Amino acid sequence: MYKRMYETQANWGDQRVPHRETFFGFARDLGLDMAKFEADVNDPATLERVLKDRKDGTTVGVQGTPTFFINGTKFQGPPSYSALKTTIDRELAK
Repeated sequence: MYKRMYETQANWGDQRVPHRETFFGFARDLGLDMAKFEADVNDPATLERVLKDRKDGTTVGVQGTPTFFINGTKFQGPPSYSALKTTIDRELAK
């Protein structure tokens, strides 16, 4: 499911509207147990976890995905493979 969400994020990610039917469609296409999926989506604990994660991200400066932290420092700049590799290699060399 998470792969489908990331693969299609460009189609739905920048819209500020509910995507319940989009995600339920993904779940059906993937053959998930729809009764369990709906129960999990509607569980108040799920909303609580999402809100906690959003608050945690906002607290450390996350404004969108992807956001990378390397050794506790927010990676600045476009997250290209070469830029990330250079930064990680530099940290590993310390």
